[in-house]
Amino acid sequence: MRAAILGVALAGALAAGLPATAAGAVTGAVTGAVTGADVGRGTVTSSPAHSGRAEARVWTTGFGERYFQIYGRLYDRDRHRGHCASVQAVFHYRTGERERSPSRGLCSPSGSRYVGFLFESRGKVTRVDLRVCVTKGLEGPAAHCATKTIRA
Repeated sequence: MRAAILGVALAGALAAGLPATAAGAVTGAVTGAVTGADVGRGTVTSSPAHSGRAEARVWTTGFGERYFQIYGRLYDRDRHRGHCASVQAVFHYRTGERERSPSRGLCSPSGSRYVGFLFESRGKVTRVDLRVCVTKGLEGPAAHCATKTIRA
């Protein structure tokens, strides 16, 4: 129950646009461990082969944590009405397994809004692939994707 409440608090912190340090404090409480500063991983932008783009600003917890978390803000910078932004993580576990997170999307033709996202692993990971795409509607096919690999 405590983790669920703190997870909601983290989602609120991301939606409110609090800096990574505030989100990191909540993240540390959720994982149940004392964490160092979370790591800013920069911005991932979808392929430039399209006039519009999707963009994600990304932070992560440390790879030594029991549950690795990748979180940030997703922006829809595509002015076309039917185009949206999508972000998804693929966790690569130490055991060799892979797990795909549910995707998170945003449709904002004005390009001024963002949505927070949080993906958490089920255990220790060696790397994470974060994929940012432009999609046709929220459930449509992904196109113009870019993938950033984050390694331990």
